[in-house]
Amino acid sequence: MNRQKLYLQLIGNWRTLSLSFGFSLLLVSCSNTNTKLENESVPVSEIKEPPKTKLNVDTNKLQIENTDSSKKAPQQKVARPPIKREFQMRTSEGVTDNKLNGEPILIQIELTPKVLANNPDTMRNYVKALYLGQQQNFPRSIADNFEQGISTERISYPRLNYAIEMYEDAYARKPYSILRYSVRSENGIVIVE
Repeated sequence: MNRQKLYLQLIGNWRTLSLSFGFSLLLVSCSNTNTKLENESVPVSEIKEPPKTKLNVDTNKLQIENTDSSKKAPQQKVARPPIKREFQMRTSEGVTDNKLNGEPILIQIELTPKVLANNPDTMRNYVKALYLGQQQNFPRSIADNFEQGISTERISYPRLNYAIEMYEDAYARKPYSILRYSVRSENGIVIVE
């Protein structure tokens, strides 16, 4: 990842350097033009008008010229420079107090629409795995039985809401879809809604 950023930065620096060199070369070449006219010593004379001649037009032979532009050769397509695509960084949030109180957890994933359509349960299983992976961050309580010397730890499984932004690839700037899931655990069974 760092190599790719370094490589893109080097290309950008090279491009800037080459453009500044080319621009300065253009300025130098324009400033050295010879502004002195070659024929400066030639005296300027008056312009003589040509003699006027009488013009005869035969109106019987006149034809209307069709200036329909659709019959002309098609115009060539203008070449457009390629659009430079920039690599986008994706984020995912973890469990905090606000997230435990119902605020959605934002997750950004790169997955093409075709793959998502062919595997509709992919995101449900992914969210389920995320929920189980966050178990260490869930609230815990300890129940002590001093008479028998037993203490048991209880984990409170909260309901977590997820907002998953789906991107086509690493260069997409806007998500093509936002999926929302709510995950909870009841009696040891994780339920994804």
